[in-house]
Amino acid sequence: MHVLFVHRAFPAQLGQPALELTRRHGWKCSFLVEHLSRCPSPAPEMMERLHFHMLPQSAARSANSPPWPRAFGEAVGRGRAAAETIRALPDLRPDLVVGHGGLIPTLLLREVLDCPIVDFCEYYFALRGRDLTYRLDLPSAEPAPFYPRCINAAALLSVEECDAAYAPSCWQRDSFPARFRGKIAVHRDGIDMDLYRPGPRPDGVCGRSLPPEVRVVTFTARGLESMRGFDLFMRAAQEIARRRSDVFFIVVGEEATHYGWDLLHTGGPSFKQWTLSRGDYDLSRFHFAGHVEPAELAAILRRSDLHVYWSVPFVVSWSLLDALASGCVVLAADTEAVREFIEPGVNGLLEPFFDVDRFVETACRVLADPAAFRPLGDEARRRIEATHHPDVVMPGLKTFLEQVAAR
Repeated sequence: MHVLFVHRAFPAQLGQPALELTRRHGWKCSFLVEHLSRCPSPAPEMMERLHFHMLPQSAARSANSPPWPRAFGEAVGRGRAAAETIRALPDLRPDLVVGHGGLIPTLLLREVLDCPIVDFCEYYFALRGRDLTYRLDLPSAEPAPFYPRCINAAALLSVEECDAAYAPSCWQRDSFPARFRGKIAVHRDGIDMDLYRPGPRPDGVCGRSLPPEVRVVTFTARGLESMRGFDLFMRAAQEIARRRSDVFFIVVGEEATHYGWDLLHTGGPSFKQWTLSRGDYDLSRFHFAGHVEPAELAAILRRSDLHVYWSVPFVVSWSLLDALASGCVVLAADTEAVREFIEPGVNGLLEPFFDVDRFVETACRVLADPAAFRPLGDEARRRIEATHHPDVVMPGLKTFLEQVAAR
C-alpha cells in the first residue's frame, strides 16, 4: 500500500502514524509538505524511512490586507500548488491520499489523482464561545468574528468532497457541523509511550541542578500565548511562589503566538513580555526553556511534581497527552475538550478556566503533599496507555485506511 500524506508541515499529526505503518506493515508512505516542523521535530528514522516531496512556500502575508478573506485564498493557493506538484511527478501515484483538508484543500487533488481521499479533520472554528472568542477578559480581537468563517471554508470543502474522514478526538469531530459528524471516524493520535513514561526523577533538567526537596511545577505550550493561558498561569505561579519558597517553575514554549491576535492586545511586545511586564515576578524562581526537543521534554515531565495545562476550549495539546503518559499529576482548566482525557479526582484535577484563586489553592494542596496525589498520575499513565499506545491505535487506523483504499 502506498499512501500520500498531504500537510503544510512535517511531522505534525501525520508523521508518527506514517512511520508506524512503514515499521509495522511495510507500507510506502510519502509526504507532500511545505516545511519541516519543530513541533515536534522529525525523528531521524522518519527522515530515513519516509519519502518527501516539497511544496513551494506560501506567499508572504501582506500586513496591509485583512486576515479573514486571505485565510481561504491562501488555502486554495496551497491546494493548487499541491495539484501542480503532483502533476509534475508522474511516478507519484499513491493508492490513497490522507490530507489535512483545512490547510490544503484535498478536493483539488482529484484533478490529478485517481484514488480515494481521506480528510484529516483537525478542527472547525466556532463563531463564538470557544477558541478565538473565549478570552472575554482580554480586549476583543477585531478579526475574530470574520476569521472562523473563512478558515472553515477550506475544511468544509474538503470534508464534503472526501471519501472518508477522521479526527483524533470525539471533541474535535464534534466541532464540525452535525451533518458531517457521521462521516468522521475517530482515530486517536499515538503517543511514544517509551519516551514519555514515568521513571527516576532526574537530578536536573535544562542544565539546572534541582535538589530532591525542590517542588517543580511545569507548564508547556507550543507558544506562550493567551489561548494557552500563559498569562493566567503566571498570575497563579506568582501567588504559589509567594506562599511556598521551595517551588521552582519550568516553562516550555516559544515566545510566539500561533493562534489568535495577541499582538493586538500587547501593542507590539510578545505576549510573554507583555505578561511579565504586568506582574512583580521573581524570575529567579522560573526557567523559560523555550523550544525543547522531545527527549528533554520527557525529562522535564519526569521531574514535575505538578503539571499545569491551561487552555481555552480548543484542540488539546500533545503536551497534555505527553504529561499524562509521563504519569504527571495534572491540573488543567476545566473544558469539555479536556474532560475527554481527564476525569477529575481520578486521573487529574480540573478547575474553572478563569478562576486563578482555585488553581492556586489546588496547586498548593498538591505541592504540600505530592505523594498523596501520586495515584492520579499512576491512573493517568494507565488510561493514556490504554487509549493512545501505538499498539492500540494503529490496528484500527490501518483497517480504516485499507477499507477506504479498497473502495
